[in-house]
Amino acid sequence: MKLKIKKETLVNALQIITPITDKSSSKPILSNFLLTATKEGGGAVEFSATDYELSIKGTFPAEVEIPGSVCISARKVLDASREFLVDEVSIISDEKLWVSVEGGPTRLHLPSVDVGLYPQMEQVDLPNTLRFQAGELKRCIDLTLFAAQTSETRKNLMGVCLSLDNGTLAKWTATDGHRLAQVQREVKMEVQETPPEIIIPRKSLVEMQKVLEGTDQEVTLSFDEKTLMLVTEGIVFTTRLIEGKFPNVDQVIPHDNDKSVLIDRQRFINALKIISLMSQDKIKPVKLSLQPDTMKLESERVETGDAFAEVPVEYQGEELQVGFNARYLLDVLTVANQGEKVRFELKGALNPCLIRVPEDATFLSVIMPLRIEW
Repeated sequence: MKLKIKKETLVNALQIITPITDKSSSKPILSNFLLTATKEGGGAVEFSATDYELSIKGTFPAEVEIPGSVCISARKVLDASREFLVDEVSIISDEKLWVSVEGGPTRLHLPSVDVGLYPQMEQVDLPNTLRFQAGELKRCIDLTLFAAQTSETRKNLMGVCLSLDNGTLAKWTATDGHRLAQVQREVKMEVQETPPEIIIPRKSLVEMQKVLEGTDQEVTLSFDEKTLMLVTEGIVFTTRLIEGKFPNVDQVIPHDNDKSVLIDRQRFINALKIISLMSQDKIKPVKLSLQPDTMKLESERVETGDAFAEVPVEYQGEELQVGFNARYLLDVLTVANQGEKVRFELKGALNPCLIRVPEDATFLSVIMPLRIEW
């Protein structure tokens, strides 16, 4: 095999592929990726990788002199390619399964693995398809992924639930038991065998965000009860879905919170960051004290110090003190950036808080309070 490819194209492709390669010593072949060069269509090279749970395949333009396939280390090729001081990279393989990756006078010479030993990704025909603009799909992921559970205590919460309604509405929901995020979007659907819902793994969604970054082409999500496939320009991403039942979260979303607080999002973020500096614990408690037109923020008094901040708000209700994990507040405020303001809807010190964005009525987040005793 012998080909030339733009350095920028090579690096971009490997940045998508490499995170999927498995680093475990028990499956060393999965630390490699499969590179296939063809002269078809004026010359192209296909990058593919899998860890058995996720698979990704991308096709990019290249100048192919001799077609062929090699299986080589993804991380080593990526790290070397980033450092090449050239615009074009050559990749050449020989009959002894050695591959040269050359950037001008600099060369990386490394062994390859027999292509036949690398797991083959099956192309599956999935019955249900949703069509999104790439930016809109990424937005749905951004607005919910932060609330998905990270530990393996409840695997059915380690992802985002996608459910369909009324033939046009896609609802994305995530929760870890302490907080919840949900967003709904109108989409184009071609549904044959509608599952009540699917749960997309957290790890898969993180990689999907990278694939969707920087493009706003129309993309498709196709799925059945076990598999989901994202198809965008030049890239096919496939993942297994999480088996199990996602909990009914409708009963967690409060509908009778009678205290409404409108807050400047960026000023609130700045105050929370200062307050959270005082806590070394994973849970960073903050006490919010509300009174008309003002919110006071306080950290717990500890040996390392304490912090206090005050921000103006639009609020005319009775005085209220309520505690939260500052990190949870920062997570939702960071992604809910559709406008300058956020709305907190509260009821009491021990009732869940509902967070909304005035510019996007389809998004909501719920955070459970902390018991504050200072």
